[in-house]
Amino acid sequence: MIRKILILLFSLKPFRRIIPSLIRKLSFASAGNIIFLNDFKINLFLTSSIDREIYLKNEYEKDQLDFVKKELLNQKYDYFFDIGAYIGYYSLSLCKLVNNTAAFEPNQQNFQRLSKNVEINNFNIRCHNLGCSDSKNKLKLWYTDKNKRGGSSILQDSDKEINKYDKTKLLFEEIETDKLDNLYPLINKKIFFKIDVERHELNVLKGASDILSNNHCYLQIEIFPHLQDEILSFLNDNQFKLLHRINNDFYLKNF
Repeated sequence: MIRKILILLFSLKPFRRIIPSLIRKLSFASAGNIIFLNDFKINLFLTSSIDREIYLKNEYEKDQLDFVKKELLNQKYDYFFDIGAYIGYYSLSLCKLVNNTAAFEPNQQNFQRLSKNVEINNFNIRCHNLGCSDSKNKLKLWYTDKNKRGGSSILQDSDKEINKYDKTKLLFEEIETDKLDNLYPLINKKIFFKIDVERHELNVLKGASDILSNNHCYLQIEIFPHLQDEILSFLNDNQFKLLHRINNDFYLKNF
């Protein structure tokens, strides 16, 4: 009942900016809230802006998912790699459309929530608590707020974003990384990738160079504006053609 009232108020323009902030302050925001969407259940913590959007809209990145679903319904894919899975919204939405789904999430809290969401739906999704990169290593993840772990980033010298913040107030977490090539040595498969890794995209791609060369691959990859030339050039050199774009999400394939 409370959710229905909040959704109704959110649909009214005068309340659209107020309701998300109000929800964050409510007592149940920091507890798990399991809601039912069209095809699955998902456990949300409403202190997160992404979770609040799903809670109020019953959807997240609708344009992107609608575009991807058309491709997956028209073409048979062997694998879906959800790289930067957060709590698994993409994996839960798409896993029934492909034969095998693997979700990668390095943040420990996010991974626990991802695993729980897979469990409550009894879906066949393989969850990996690590970051995809260009080497097997231990690196640092950083984020600005314990409630904003959906935007956590791997610490790297080339990333100047961290300089915008007071480093004494940032949160850090040691994570494990590995190359996707090491984890899934695939040949002659059809693979869909969703890559959302907060400026670590090129490292992910370099760590999947064998997969990209030896398989038919379709990518949805989020690329920040200052990295677009470099990453799109890399993909062009690897025979990928740009098909479509929605905001900072680019769609490319090599077949």
